[in-house]
Amino acid sequence: MPERAATESGIIVVELSSEHELEADHVDAVVDVKASSFFTGNAAFANAKEVAALVRLMEDLGVQASAFTLQSVQAETQEGLLTRSSSALYTVRIRLVEMTRVGDVLAALSGLKQATLRELKWGYTHEPEARQDWLEALARESVKKARRVAAGLGVTLAGLHRFSERTWESRAFGNHGGAYGGGNEDVMPMAPSGSYSVKRTAALGFPVSHRKKVHVMATAEFQSHPAPES
Repeated sequence: MPERAATESGIIVVELSSEHELEADHVDAVVDVKASSFFTGNAAFANAKEVAALVRLMEDLGVQASAFTLQSVQAETQEGLLTRSSSALYTVRIRLVEMTRVGDVLAALSGLKQATLRELKWGYTHEPEARQDWLEALARESVKKARRVAAGLGVTLAGLHRFSERTWESRAFGNHGGAYGGGNEDVMPMAPSGSYSVKRTAALGFPVSHRKKVHVMATAEFQSHPAPES
């Protein structure tokens, strides 16, 4: 836990930081499916044969029907006429909670001619709670550090003057191996909590690493005053 302390005009400044690693507990695979017929809503999963084929393939891999969500449908019309026989582009989200099967799912998707994997969105359900715990730990350590500094300087620690915190994320795709691994650490300053999106790039393809590092920094400023003379 790196730390730094300084004093200025009766203010003791303490900076502490920590690094943590989170593992995703789910991932959303966003898939585009080109189909020869147009349907809306849940009817697409049963009646658009290309979408139905995707569902059957995923069910063979143990993916439940409740994991599928139709995000959008884009119809392709001729002469402005929209019919059931109009071709369409369906965007389907597949929620995967068995992380050990992600590689199998990606491999299966690569065999579907009418389906294109657009994006993987890693999810970390417990991240907000974990971030709060990490910040509270830094806050407690800041008080301990300020007290030690005050004792060394021969002053008395008064109250808190200002407190601020900063978080950012980085991810490491290496050291996981497999056909879908590779790449180096990619740092994203001030990344928000919640789901984490990894889009395809020409160099990396779709990484299936689902760990990320979260860096937390806290800066606490404490007022101080001279210790009473004995």
